[in-house]
Amino acid sequence: MKFTNQVYGVSNELVDTYIERTAVDETFTKGLQKNKHIIVYGASKQGKTSLTNKHLHENEYVKVNCSPTSTTLDIYNSIARQLDIEILETHEVTTNVGGEAKVGLKAKIRIPFWGGGDAETEASIKTEKEKAKSFRVIDYNLALAQDLSELLKNVKFNKRIILENFHYLSEEIQKQLAIDLRIFEDYNILFIVLGIWREKNRLAQFNGDLLDRVIEVPVEPWERDDLKKIVAEGRPLLNTSFENVVDYVIDSCFDSVGVFQEICKESCYAANVHGTNRNLVEITKENVDLAIQKKLEDYSSRHTRCLESFIEQKARSSQEIPLYIPYYFIKVLFKETIENVIQGLRRKPLQDKIKEVHHRPADVRASDMGYFLKNLVASQISKGISPPIFDYDNSTSSIKIIDSTFYFFIKNCNRNEVFENFALPEGLEE
Repeated sequence: MKFTNQVYGVSNELVDTYIERTAVDETFTKGLQKNKHIIVYGASKQGKTSLTNKHLHENEYVKVNCSPTSTTLDIYNSIARQLDIEILETHEVTTNVGGEAKVGLKAKIRIPFWGGGDAETEASIKTEKEKAKSFRVIDYNLALAQDLSELLKNVKFNKRIILENFHYLSEEIQKQLAIDLRIFEDYNILFIVLGIWREKNRLAQFNGDLLDRVIEVPVEPWERDDLKKIVAEGRPLLNTSFENVVDYVIDSCFDSVGVFQEICKESCYAANVHGTNRNLVEITKENVDLAIQKKLEDYSSRHTRCLESFIEQKARSSQEIPLYIPYYFIKVLFKETIENVIQGLRRKPLQDKIKEVHHRPADVRASDMGYFLKNLVASQISKGISPPIFDYDNSTSSIKIIDSTFYFFIKNCNRNEVFENFALPEGLEE
């Protein structure tokens, strides 16, 4: 007996309809066999976490969930803590790295080993009474990649380190980690970085030494045949068939496997399928339409709140009159065809279109657009928009959608009605 939410849907657990794709899964598994870091990237809900869950057991990795406030010290401290490394005492120190003062954490760490030497000895745990466990006490600076690498080598660390939600980190921390990854590689301490972006060589932009030293695994695109394999896998598990509607579902999800999985799940619920059926159930177009409506309601609630936060902008002083670029960007975006939105909005045409509708067109300069684009992800994260909806792709000079559910929302919502309900940013009159 299988439950519907075990077979279809978006979940932290691996769903039973996970399918392997040669270009993705094979690249990832080959990367695990090589002494290289692995970068897994793509839009949200496109299978990055599922990929690692499929090919790695929990005892094969240490995972750190990054947040907007995380520092390299927080990340490295988390790694040490998860390995049950005993930290006897700590104090802050300032170290010069590349001419910059870095605050670190000097720690006295007790490392176990079996043997003699100048170590302190204590009784072993009950299961090994006949042995004596020895310890070495060593000073480490847990903010330095080299010190952490030496520590991990001392405890014979042989797992992968997964950095989840790497895109949440500030650009400064991303740059530092890109530099540190090169140091970790020298010690064969290998990371798997999961991030929401769509451009190649994102980390190599921060550190050119990473070119050819990392394996990049883009989880997109999802082909139609891939999505059809998902419902083929699900058919015997629930005894349900999507044969007559699978193309209709695919057309509605914009190549997002997350949206596809959710529509399949809600279509089953609409057909009163909550688990494995005794008799075959054919999913109908009416079932799918109800599922689409349900997901539109779910996504609309979230995206409307996010866009309200995104366009909100307050003057920093009574004399300042902002340009409200985020507001005008959304205004232009909502007028674009879905084809243009999927393709991405290029910087220069976007600036021209904003000037056409702006209340002070002459003041919208290239530098203003540059500032807006450079801080695009950071400003969303600071406003609690998680995952971010938009990202700027330097390689194509265009804004890309990186929340795969947003395509579904903007295609199916009443754009005029949604935009009219947005409050004008404080101080703006049109």
